[in-house]
Amino acid sequence: MAVAPMCKVVLWMISGYFFLTTVLIASAAPVLVQGEEVGQGVLRVRSGECFAIVPEHVIGFGLGLSVMSTGRVWASASLESTFGDDIAVIRVASQDKITCGMGWPVIDNLNATLAEAVASNRQGTILRVRETGGIVSYPVRFTGMDDRYVEVRAIDPVDEAFKGVSGSQLLLDGSPVGMVLTTGDGSVNAYRHDALSHLVARFFQTSGPTQLPPSSLPVEPHDGLAIVTERTAIREEPSQWSEVVRWLSVGQSVEVTGKVAGLPWWQTREGYLRVRSTTMR
Repeated sequence: MAVAPMCKVVLWMISGYFFLTTVLIASAAPVLVQGEEVGQGVLRVRSGECFAIVPEHVIGFGLGLSVMSTGRVWASASLESTFGDDIAVIRVASQDKITCGMGWPVIDNLNATLAEAVASNRQGTILRVRETGGIVSYPVRFTGMDDRYVEVRAIDPVDEAFKGVSGSQLLLDGSPVGMVLTTGDGSVNAYRHDALSHLVARFFQTSGPTQLPPSSLPVEPHDGLAIVTERTAIREEPSQWSEVVRWLSVGQSVEVTGKVAGLPWWQTREGYLRVRSTTMR
């Protein structure tokens, strides 16, 4: 497995799996995520702040979130945004306890790389931060792909070994090519790294064009009361990347004053919230 220069790697094999005591991956740092489920995440910096990209099903409603580094250092976290396709971003209160500045390799297109890996049944690696610290590495082989997902199969499928693996990095030749979302019967479905980079690009963009201001968006009159069906945010603009005004819990209600034309967002007196996260009374 390829690692960054000047980094010592110590590993040993148990039952076909490699355990790493110190490792620096050629991508962002992995963390264990404690949410509604135990899973994994990948750290990424935005404007000096620390965030983690995680599967949405791991964090659930985003209550009581925390992350743990490979060195067993814990930090609290909070839900920042969701993007669809079971992908979410959480804000990590690292406070210099967890190093978050290792970078994020933006890979524009993995089509040729993954097509060759599938055709040749290449071997790859899944990394998971263990509950006791350190990283365990699972060998897999590439078996399928489409424009957003890549499928691999465990070389030595053991159900218990894949417990809590959602959100783990999938590597090929030491470089990230996916984030694990689901597992079953030795098969692993991962979200492609290039598709993931594209999905969250607007959130991590620190310069360039911004969203249209609310006054530039046509709003259709609509009166009613929206009941929140999943934890969601009222945002300054009708965009998942807009600043959060406040969070709403399941069952809370809010008065709706309009509907953004052509976009799935309600207008409220405070800002905007997603239509799909509500039901109207």
